[in-house]
Amino acid sequence: MSAEILIQIVNRQDQPTSTSTITNAQIKGLIHRVVRIMVENPKGEILLQKRSPEMINYPNAWDNSAAGHVDAGEEYLTAAKRELMEELGVEGIELKEVDTYYTDVKAGRATLKRFNRLYKAKIDFTPDKLQPEEVTEVKWITVDGAKELVEKKPDLVTDGLVDVLKLYY
Repeated sequence: MSAEILIQIVNRQDQPTSTSTITNAQIKGLIHRVVRIMVENPKGEILLQKRSPEMINYPNAWDNSAAGHVDAGEEYLTAAKRELMEELGVEGIELKEVDTYYTDVKAGRATLKRFNRLYKAKIDFTPDKLQPEEVTEVKWITVDGAKELVEKKPDLVTDGLVDVLKLYY
């Protein structure tokens, strides 16, 4: 994830207004867009990714299957497909839009004001083409197991995973 990439900045109605670097948007608390993808298998388990230790926000934490910022001029669905390919090496699968919700979270020095669009997908394999700069491992876990992880080890999960589990599982 490069701080040089421009992401889409939006207003409170989720309408594009400008662009910014990720770092600038987070330091200034600018509202921006992110996508979150939850991958499920035929057994009903969800795929979690472990963020790399190099990640600025939530290093070494368990997160949604894939997630990321919507680049300047990019649509949510395009960003979701890109993130799934970049982070997990998964492409050509159907993404179903679930919902869009707003969050405002402090994470260290960052103020994360975001419109989050959630997508779900189903696969019957474990991704093995991980992006090492962002993802160190993936694992299948039951929804109850993920909720237990959030409850018992909140410092090991991202705010995005907490929100998605609370709102949609």
